[in-house]
Amino acid sequence: MTRNLLGWVRRRLRSLLWKQWKKGRTRYSELRVRGVGKDLAAQTVGSCHKQWRISLSPALCIALPNRLFREMGLPDI
Repeated sequence: MTRNLLGWVRRRLRSLLWKQWKKGRTRYSELRVRGVGKDLAAQTVGSCHKQWRISLSPALCIALPNRLFREMGLPDI
């Protein structure tokens, strides 16, 4: 139960960050800076899916790993 909750919180945070990067150019550059390859970044930015669906994409999991949220102070539940 708590593992599911922590996973949901991280997915929600990824979704919110994706929403904050409003434009395609910003999304692409943020993904590239965070270590995502050119093709995967372009494919993710060009997707027609909304932020909740994109939050589980490999690109966002690479760009925003669980380690990042731990370093930001998200407590383990």
